[in-house]
Amino acid sequence: MWPTSARPIEGYSLRRRLFVRLFGVLAALTGGLFLFVDAYAQRAADAAFDRLLLASALAIADTVRVQDGRVLVDLPYSSLSILAQGGRDRLFYRITAPDGTPITGYDDLPVTGKAGGKADQGEDQGAGQGAVPGFRNAIYRNEPVRVATLGRFVAQPGSAGWVTIAVAQTREERHALARDILANAFLPIAFAMLAGAGLIWIGVRQALAPLGSLERIIRERRAHDLSPIAMPPPQEVSQLVHAINQLMERLKANLDTMQTFLADAAHQIRTPLASLRLQAELAAEEEDPAALRRIAQRVHRNAVDASQLTSQLLNHAMVMHRSEALKPEPVDLGALLQQVIQRAEAVAGETPIRLEIDHALEPAVVPGDAISLREALTNLIDNAVKYAGAAGAIDVSLTRRPGDRGLRLDVADHGPGVPDAEKRGVLARFGRGSSASGVAGSGLGLAIVHSVTEAHGAALALLDRPGGGLIARIDFPPSSFGKEASDALAGPLSGSPLGGSPLSGSPLSGSLGGGRTLPLAIALLVLVWPLFWSPWASAAQTITYSAPGTEGDRLRIHAATDREAMEPLVLDFQRLHPDVTVEYVEMGTAELYTHAVNGDAQPMSGGGDGRPDLLISSAADLQVKLVNDGHTQPHTPAGEELVPAWANWRNEAFGFTFEPAVIAYDRNRLSEDEVPRTRDALIRLLREDPARYDRRIATYDVTSSGIGHLLAAHDAHLFSQFWQLVAMMGSVQVRLACCTADILDMVERGEVLIGYNVLGSYARARAAAGAPIGIVMPEDYTLVISRVAVIPKSASRPQMAGRFIDYLLSTRGQQAVAARFALQAIPSSVEREANPPTLRSASMAAPLQPIALSPALLVFLDPLKRERFLQQWRSAIQLP
Repeated sequence: MWPTSARPIEGYSLRRRLFVRLFGVLAALTGGLFLFVDAYAQRAADAAFDRLLLASALAIADTVRVQDGRVLVDLPYSSLSILAQGGRDRLFYRITAPDGTPITGYDDLPVTGKAGGKADQGEDQGAGQGAVPGFRNAIYRNEPVRVATLGRFVAQPGSAGWVTIAVAQTREERHALARDILANAFLPIAFAMLAGAGLIWIGVRQALAPLGSLERIIRERRAHDLSPIAMPPPQEVSQLVHAINQLMERLKANLDTMQTFLADAAHQIRTPLASLRLQAELAAEEEDPAALRRIAQRVHRNAVDASQLTSQLLNHAMVMHRSEALKPEPVDLGALLQQVIQRAEAVAGETPIRLEIDHALEPAVVPGDAISLREALTNLIDNAVKYAGAAGAIDVSLTRRPGDRGLRLDVADHGPGVPDAEKRGVLARFGRGSSASGVAGSGLGLAIVHSVTEAHGAALALLDRPGGGLIARIDFPPSSFGKEASDALAGPLSGSPLGGSPLSGSPLSGSLGGGRTLPLAIALLVLVWPLFWSPWASAAQTITYSAPGTEGDRLRIHAATDREAMEPLVLDFQRLHPDVTVEYVEMGTAELYTHAVNGDAQPMSGGGDGRPDLLISSAADLQVKLVNDGHTQPHTPAGEELVPAWANWRNEAFGFTFEPAVIAYDRNRLSEDEVPRTRDALIRLLREDPARYDRRIATYDVTSSGIGHLLAAHDAHLFSQFWQLVAMMGSVQVRLACCTADILDMVERGEVLIGYNVLGSYARARAAAGAPIGIVMPEDYTLVISRVAVIPKSASRPQMAGRFIDYLLSTRGQQAVAARFALQAIPSSVEREANPPTLRSASMAAPLQPIALSPALLVFLDPLKRERFLQQWRSAIQLP
């Protein structure tokens, strides 16, 4: 067992080090395989999704045609619904005429890699011109996208050319598929790596077993056995054993030196101690006062000599120790000399000490140990004072060596000097020259100086002084410390005696005072400017729901939803968060979208920049487009488990209501048997009795209503006789309205008999209030839309908006939604009247078709498709 004070310091394990090296090689190989599999996974994911991109581009290309000299494209629903299967990916497209003129889509989408984004030219696959598709990676709207480019040849009288179709998709789902492939392919490799690591560990332990014998031999040695290790070591550690043997030799030499030093010290101290003992014994027997005084003087002199000898021995030991562990630091030799001479003058008596330092050297910096250098300089000057006596002044000079090779220190006296034959001997421990007879001393002063100069790489020389005396010269080597160290030392020495700040009087000190005026003025302008100008100053009315408790935060909601429908939800949210004031701004769906894209703001009564924190709209397609075009930010809802997949896209668009589009009718004028329960029945009804229903049918004006257009577009996609239905409505002069409320007003007043595609939530609320309104869910299919909440990217309080979304999607929030007939809850777990199971039970034959939140909705917002759809709708409904 090792003693507590002698326990070895724990070092690194050779076994572990070898294992780490071998494992590192294995890990590097595994890393190479990882990169290979990762690249393969990326290529495989690109290949899979590129097929979808190509299918989308081909679907669009099939609809390209030329009419009246104009290239037209009827964007098919399948073109984007194919890509919408990707889940989180955002979609973009661009269609360009043969002359380069944009036809439709995103005009800044990079097709050649130069327009609207940066493309990786090295990723091109195919020319993208003609029937051969091309694929490339690009950056669009700060997102990496994959772009498929396809050409479609069109010909018209007098000209022909290629229409370019570009379809782009963000890479989230590609990366997800690549990660899945990588995980499944790399798992066996990772297992093999771990098994290999275990085998390597076993092999290393067995290979290093012979080192245990060597360890036991060294550990079992006696403490004073410093002989070389005789055991033949393994070749791999032979150099280590050789180094240990050399260390033992050096240790033995150091121990021998220490023993010699201790013997010399004991010998030198024994004489003055014996003299002190003898004088004390004589004093004990002496009765003569004069003799006692003489004995006391001798005792004092011997005690002083013993004290000086002991001090010198300790100083010499200290210098030797510091020399072995020297850590050079910049030392100002000139300042050190001044300190030493100042102390020496107190004991020099009448002997003057003159110091001369070359001004070009200030500060004179050398690398070394300040304590050891101070001890060496003290001994040099003390020796000069001791041996020079009153013979003359002592001159100390610090100059630069010839050839600018370092510094030179000279200490010159007018004493007896040292004969040349004795100059080497006086540098050894306890060495004294013949001229030292009669002068008290230990013979260690010059030995200390010699040890210090050797440790600092300097040279000590004893020279005869012209005219008599001795010059002790120390030549320091060129300093490795540059001007930076000199400046660091010069700074404190040359500082202001008043201790003033280094910044005082500088240009910076002035800028810290008067320089605040401009930032304050800018801040004031930023605060005041919204009060004088705002693009929404009179756009919409703000309803403020003050915090029930002490206001601590605010939430600003812009919504295309009647305030009466949302108010119960706002108030219930405030019961959970009584410190929140809610500002509610009601506006149309198109207006809300436009301001969200432009990032407009309206002043808030409680302060802030007025930008909305939350956008709520029933126009799901416009909300999806906001997300797709990068105008929103994500939020991970706490109640995500309550949200079906179709009502959440990218964790940015959240549907929180379940609202079927129903047929409303006048119960006072139509019996249940007469009410059409399918769209085909509605067509037959209008065809068989057009006079009765003349101007007695109402529906959305799809040219001005966003919800109406969304519902009509899905009807056209799902119902093969949709245009026949529109034509029959036109034949009876259908009445058009902007919103559900107007249609229900006409039904309630008896002006119309049937309202088609109205929101069931509003119709149920009217019926519950006593209006003679009946509700039929079409039995062929019933479209279901959802109010969609998004957090705009410019929101100043996105966390608070996220808390409101969490409330809407929570069980409590959905129960609050279901408790009101105006809105209906999404999850079937909410057991209230207005929820999906209740709606399904009301009409078991009516299949519900929720309009899923996905980029497929962008098809209906395509300008050309919308224009063509509206033209066909106007023509079928016989609008002027």
